[in-house]
Amino acid sequence: MTMPTHTANGTERLIIKLMERRDLESLRTLHNSDDVLLKLSDPAHVSEAQQEAWFGSASTSKTSRRYVARLRHDDTVIGMFRIDAIDFVNGNAFVGCDIAPQFQGQGYASEFYKYILDYLFGACRLHRVELVTLEDNARAIKLYTKLGFVREGARREALFRNGTYKDLISIPIKVEIKIGENWGCK
Repeated sequence: MTMPTHTANGTERLIIKLMERRDLESLRTLHNSDDVLLKLSDPAHVSEAQQEAWFGSASTSKTSRRYVARLRHDDTVIGMFRIDAIDFVNGNAFVGCDIAPQFQGQGYASEFYKYILDYLFGACRLHRVELVTLEDNARAIKLYTKLGFVREGARREALFRNGTYKDLISIPIKVEIKIGENWGCK
């Protein structure tokens, strides 16, 4: 089964589209930012060659998608949204979002999540979307709770950061919206 075509293009402030080659350097810079890198499961810096190889793989995956958000008024890349392990049979996926440090705290992550979650629960007809985050990522956990995610469990001492092992907490959300209400899928 393939992912339905994404026909809308974002929010009032953001253009949201599938990742394209022109996004690669901005995304590599975002990934290599310490603020982002240390919250990822693999905190390794990425070279241009590695980014190019990753793009080839990500662009052809049947179970993953990458979306980029750009400011509508000047086309600046502000973040990327990951959708992985898409399972249309059981209606599940894993998600994650990175927002460039200079755009954090301005509501962009909330907009990005709401837009993509509406798409996943509506057009894609998924039932459950899950993410994991570091136990001490308080700002992200506050956002996820506001969006309707609920802590389900923990992977004890799963990541080593700043000299200590930290838990990764699992936070799923289940469909709570009318299927397809914003995607013409009634």
